[in-house]
Amino acid sequence: MIIIGDDCLSKRFKQVLNMQESTSEIHEKYDGSYLLMDGLSKEEIMIMSESFDGADVPFDGIMVSATQTNREWTLEMIFEEAKQEARIMEQMYHLQMMIESTNGMDLNQLEPEHAAILKRALMDSYLMLMKEEYTYEQISAQARILEEALKGTEHLKQKESHHE
Repeated sequence: MIIIGDDCLSKRFKQVLNMQESTSEIHEKYDGSYLLMDGLSKEEIMIMSESFDGADVPFDGIMVSATQTNREWTLEMIFEEAKQEARIMEQMYHLQMMIESTNGMDLNQLEPEHAAILKRALMDSYLMLMKEEYTYEQISAQARILEEALKGTEHLKQKESHHE
């Protein structure tokens, strides 16, 4: 493992991947940690990610894997893209959790207009996640729509949880 400082942000990713020694330890431009990987299969990345989850000091940074395309990007471009992808993944997870929160919810207990709005918001949210191509703005907007549609449904989940 090597430490890469801000002085490497203008270098191409492929150059950074070939570095053998740490550089300046000045890290002022980016707060988070980035793990740069090359030559690992998806399975190996999953195994490594799972080992981080079980570690005493888990890695809570962003993992970046080299691709044929991104090898030519500067490290700064890589970090910006990875940061944006992490924001999208976080919103995607939030949207997914909101959808799952409706499991077992009896929408027939809602006013018909509210139920129709919620059903539409749920379907649009599900379809967006299935499409797997969306911007941060699109998924954030959909999350806001679903959050608004879910207002007033808290009692439905509470009733369900009392039956267990």
